[in-house]
Order: sequence, then structure tokens, then C-alpha cells
Amino acid sequence: MEFSDLYKQSNSALAQFSPDGRFIAVAVEHRLIVRDSENPKRIHAVFSTPYTAPFVQQVEWSRDSRFVFTASFAQSRVDVWAPDDVEWRCAITDEVARVERAVWSPDSLHVLTFSELDLRLSVWSLIDGDERKYVQFPKMQAGVSFHPDGEFAAVAQRRDLRDYIGVYSTQDWRLVRELALDTADVQGMRWSPDGLHIVAWDTSASFVVQVLNVGGAVKRSVQPADAGLGVRTCVWSPSGQFVVLGGYDGRLHVLSSLTWRAVATLEPKPHISIPTDVFCETELPRALSASRIHTRFDLATIPCMLKTGGKSHKTCVEFSADGSLLCAVNESMPCTVWVWQVRTMRVSAIIQTLHPVRVCVWSPVENVLVFATGAASVYLWRENRGCHLFEIPAASVAVGGVVWNPNGDGMAVLSKGLFAMAYITDQTEPE
Repeated sequence: MEFSDLYKQSNSALAQFSPDGRFIAVAVEHRLIVRDSENPKRIHAVFSTPYTAPFVQQVEWSRDSRFVFTASFAQSRVDVWAPDDVEWRCAITDEVARVERAVWSPDSLHVLTFSELDLRLSVWSLIDGDERKYVQFPKMQAGVSFHPDGEFAAVAQRRDLRDYIGVYSTQDWRLVRELALDTADVQGMRWSPDGLHIVAWDTSASFVVQVLNVGGAVKRSVQPADAGLGVRTCVWSPSGQFVVLGGYDGRLHVLSSLTWRAVATLEPKPHISIPTDVFCETELPRALSASRIHTRFDLATIPCMLKTGGKSHKTCVEFSADGSLLCAVNESMPCTVWVWQVRTMRVSAIIQTLHPVRVCVWSPVENVLVFATGAASVYLWRENRGCHLFEIPAASVAVGGVVWNPNGDGMAVLSKGLFAMAYITDQTEPE
């Protein structure tokens, strides 16, 4: 793995690659800097926003990579920029209610903003500045979920003390269908990859999940008797064959989209007795003059006991690019990454680090898992090739975030106030 020089950034959560992979946009206080992803030394554009502290609070690219917006919710303002036309600019302000969230529409020609108190969802056109449409009483917590082909938007709404999902056409934003939910306070929803079903889940106090088809019929209501608290994560497999529901108890309920019944319940436990690869990070002896701590991964002897507890930084449940693998990190064992084979629902690998995992993400194009723990290293796991770590040349860097380039060629490695590009090379193997 090769690393670029370090560059400034103000908020690790705002670093975003363009969908075509050409650029990476980062915020530096009130400025948005767009760099070339292959050669980050080359600055493509710099945009100066009118925001005061806390400056830029959201950055998001349009799907066609032509535009990127910045948002300051403290100032109730969204600005749209065109990296290939630095003279063009669009400013969005809501004179009635403060803007609290923004999102692109799939056509890249409209920006959606949620107002405070869930009063309305506003649809702003980049073509006609006077055109604006509204969706009344949206639930910002549940947000909006777009159909895979972008033709429809599902918006969670509440009216007359009941939750609904409004399905809107993204062409003219008219209501196409309204789906009634049997939930107390819907917290989220996900459209299936095939666009035929919507999964919605209830408040965190109860594990209640509803699966509806686009006609409004409830295909299945899921409420495990021993589930405890509610749904924390909901993830579809890329093929749409499975949907994983993660609870606050750390268990993962895997549902089949054919029967809408649980085909497996994955429950990470600290005692490992079955044969599997368990990679444990160990600290190497430190020389008196060494400026950094060096570590490596060793295979543990089975049976073994994993360490529990510690401050949790990240809860993660994610399918690999081809859907054959599933990884998870939960709060009870924040130093452990679990990887399961989806076909057999068996553990493929367990990775235990010295410090709690802060970020864990799959490559968008292959089964390569990258994670970080706040050390000056990037960790990489590949099936049948084991787990390795790559040290960043700057020992003072504490990696707290990783963002993959959509083309899978590299990633942005993020630390407090700094970032570097990292590139995976076939010629480079860790020692």
C-alpha cells in the first residue's frame, strides 16, 4: 500500500469522493477544496462559502458528479457548486423554517431539504430557480429512500397520529401511493435492491419490522420474542436475497426475501471453540529510541477467549461488494471484527485489534475489508490471504476514518485535521 503526502481537512466525516472517482472534496473551515483523486497535489477547484463557525456541516456529490453541495444548518443554507464551471453557483435558503438536512435527488437536478420540526420536505430545482415543491410532515429521522432506478422516492410521514410511507414520482413529485404503517414511531426504511419491497422499522424501544410491497400489502411483520430493544441497523445484500436486521443486543437476524423468515441469527460470543481463523494484533518489542509502536497479526490457538468491553467508536454491519461476505463490529466487543460466509452463515474470520475499531468498510469492487483503530496504521483483510497492517509514514497520524474511492483504486485515510490518499498496489505486500 502506498500513501500520498498529508493534506489539510477540517472534518473527517465530510470527505467525499465524486461518484465517478475523479475527485475528492474536503472541507477546510469555510472553504471546499476539490482535489484530483489520483494526484491529490493537483487542486481542481476551491470554493469559498459565506459560512461562519461551525462552517461546513455537510458535503454531498450529485450522482452524475457534475455538482457538489455544501450546507450550513446553523445558517439554514445550502450552496451548490460545479467543479468544472467555477463561475456557476446556486444558493438555497428557506425563509420559513430552518434547514436541518439536505440530500440530492437521483436526477442530480434537484436538492431536497428537510426543515426543522419535520414541517416539510422542500424540493429545489437547479434548472428553474422559482420552481419548488413540498412534501408535508416528513420524518427526518427516517429520511427518504430512493427506488434503485431513481424513478420513485419513499418518504416517511406522520399524519393524524399514524405513520405512513408516501411514494412520490421523482419526475414531478406527485404522490403515487401511500402505504400505511403499523408502527408507533417509524425510525427508518430501506428500499430493496430490486425495487419491489420496502423494509421499515419502529422505535428503538421495540424490535418491530414491517416488510411491504409497493402495492401497500404487508408481506411480513417481524417481531422476535427475545429480541429486546429495537432495530439498530438494517442492511440489504447487493442481490436483495437477504436483509440483515441488527439489534441493540448485538445479534444479527438474517431474513430471506423469499419467505421473509429468519434463516439465521448471528450472535458474536467471546468464547471461540470451533475451528476458524482468529487474527490477534500483538505489540512488538519496542526499542528505546523508537518513536512509534509496531504491531503485527498472529493466528490464535483455538479454543480462545476474545476480549470484551472498551469504549465503542463504531457499530458496523456491511455486505461485501458481491454479497458473499458479511462483516460486523458491535459495542460489546469493540476490538473485534467478525466476518461471515453468507452462503453457509458460518464464521470466515475473526480479527481482534489492540484498540477499538473506529471504521470498517468493504471495497466497492472486491472482497477487501479495510478498518482502522485510531493508530497510525491501516488494517486490511482479504479472504484466503489473511490480515495485514500498513503503517502510515507519519507516526503522529491517528487514523479515525477511511473512505473508499468508488472505483476501488484507493481510499482516503483520515485523521484529525489531515488526510492522505492510500493506494493498493499488486506489487506491494506487507512484511
